[in-house]
Amino acid sequence: MICLLLLSSISFTACDKDNLNTDQYGNDIALNSFGPCPVLRGGTLRFLGSNLDQITSISIPGTDPITNITVVSKGEHSEITVQVPKENCTEGYVTLATPKGGTITTGTKITYSEPIAFTSFSPSTVMPGDVITITGDYLNLMHEVIFADNIVVPETQFISHSRYEIKVTVPQTARTGKVIISDAAEGIPNQMYSDTELTVALPTLTSISPNPLKAGNALTVTGANFQLANKIILPGGEEVAVDISDASVTKISVPTKATIKEGVVKLVAKSGVEISSATLNLVKPAVTSVSTSTPKNNTKFTINGTNLDLVSEVDFQGATVAAADFTSQSESKIELMMPATATDGNFTVKTLSETSADGKTLTFVKPTVTAFSASSIKAKETLTITGKDLDLVKKITFGTYDGTITSQTDTQIEVTVPVGAANGALVLTTVNGTQIKTTQTITINVTLPVITSIKSEGPGNKITITGTQLDLIKTIYLADASGNYTIKVTDYGTKNSTLVEFYHVLGAATGNITPKMVTFDGDEGFMPTVYCGSTDPITSATIMLTDFNGGGNSQSTWGSPFGFGIPSIKLDGTQCMIGTAGVSGWVWSWAANWGTLPSIADPSKYVFKMDICITKAASNVTAGMCLHGWDNSINLGNLFAESTNGHWITKSFDLNAGGLIDGTKDYGFYLSIDGTADLSGVFIDNFRFDPK
Repeated sequence: MICLLLLSSISFTACDKDNLNTDQYGNDIALNSFGPCPVLRGGTLRFLGSNLDQITSISIPGTDPITNITVVSKGEHSEITVQVPKENCTEGYVTLATPKGGTITTGTKITYSEPIAFTSFSPSTVMPGDVITITGDYLNLMHEVIFADNIVVPETQFISHSRYEIKVTVPQTARTGKVIISDAAEGIPNQMYSDTELTVALPTLTSISPNPLKAGNALTVTGANFQLANKIILPGGEEVAVDISDASVTKISVPTKATIKEGVVKLVAKSGVEISSATLNLVKPAVTSVSTSTPKNNTKFTINGTNLDLVSEVDFQGATVAAADFTSQSESKIELMMPATATDGNFTVKTLSETSADGKTLTFVKPTVTAFSASSIKAKETLTITGKDLDLVKKITFGTYDGTITSQTDTQIEVTVPVGAANGALVLTTVNGTQIKTTQTITINVTLPVITSIKSEGPGNKITITGTQLDLIKTIYLADASGNYTIKVTDYGTKNSTLVEFYHVLGAATGNITPKMVTFDGDEGFMPTVYCGSTDPITSATIMLTDFNGGGNSQSTWGSPFGFGIPSIKLDGTQCMIGTAGVSGWVWSWAANWGTLPSIADPSKYVFKMDICITKAASNVTAGMCLHGWDNSINLGNLFAESTNGHWITKSFDLNAGGLIDGTKDYGFYLSIDGTADLSGVFIDNFRFDPK
């Protein structure tokens, strides 16, 4: 039965939660119900309401105010409990004191269930599986025994049950704590707590050995009462079940894996209580020596030491070798092939247990060149280089162009001199990225015209070069889409010693192109690089974010380094963004957080595009695009680092796969500037999405 309530100074007519009341002191404390009624002397009395955790004391008639209040829950739906004294309690209204001196009084009187008594239990210390005897009076009215942490034994499992005594087996999951007897009534049952705690024995863990342990070996756990244990948890999380019925067992041998970690071992009782050991340390590998401190890439390398059978990988500078790739491995030695990409520095050996040990500092063998077969040579001819450890070389560079290696041994390399080769020393790049500059030099026998300027009017249009001795040029080639110079120029304009005009061949590579020229004497070389590009078309499938032509999302925001107006370099004769000088820091250069913004259901099917023209490069600016607030932004990189020579081009960027673009959050184009940037030569137009 749940008692009705009454506030001391505020009318309270019902105890359902739709009729909450607060105390007159404005603390928003309300009492909805309390119970059980009748309640056992010595039993638990519960109060349900709002913000009852603020109650400072509870007065039951015949006793002193109770301040030992248990807060079960807080807030709008709160609950508190107190233990009813076993003596001197009389029937009457219960009063709850609020923090500011107010009181709340129950609407009905507290009554008592007579004369159930919980006198004692014995023994006071037990093992799970032992029988305890609970004594008292009218215990035949109690139908549950509850051990600590709500381990309930129902009446059907009692060994014996009478008015004066209950005998019950202590569950395997029981823990130390007070014993509770309950009438198991629905709603708010009557419960009585023991005065003292029942001590439930636990398994013990006295030591672990060996310590340190070599991962993968067995660990011995020493202790007692292992029949009460459920499992052992090893550092790293591996669990090992314990299934022991013999109480005399004092040692358990626990297998371990190579992945075991350092830390405490936990013995877990069937009750869930964990007993921790001292810290378990692990045996670690150690490197004592190596076959050489000056190893050579792609050759055999030996590591000597102790406990090397634990090593799962060797980390060199620039490369890692997993144990599966070792040539051989034992407790005292590891043999492996030195990776091609390993570089100078210390190496480390690591284990699956996340332990490691330092190796030795290595200085890798570098190739040496003793001679060239010729001191002067033409492009496309073969140069023979002799020396030592030349099998390490993966690239030979003549100025800015790489030769083609046609034959290679430890002591000799044959390389075809590239078109465009420059006079001077050669640079040899090894398999691990080390670069060696030769002390020998080469002279390229070539007679080429001098080109002082080159301009392009775009794909399919005229390219103009000026210089001297241009009449030496016999043929001009353009690269195809694969970068091979297979496309011969056949359409020329003016052609004399200081001016040559020729036309870009449709189908040849666009963007930054480097035409190749062949002289009448057969000498070959490259012209300066020129931009020959155009913008991608805007189609019916284009989703336009803004074209900056006014209205919609074409406005600027605060702190913008860009203005608007008719661009001095035309794209379509309409407005675009035009940069300014003296821009610094981090700024939004454009954002659209108003109006109707475009949405993309599947960003993986689209790319983000923008048209850009740069007449003055700015290499210290990083750009980005925010497409769904900061939850979805893409890095546009150093957009302005290279000039487009006054031409408009289209930049295309992949969208974040799975990134949300639904038009509900900010779009923004932002810049991060290192120092101060001059963006007066930057023009931007047509932020858009296009299908891939």
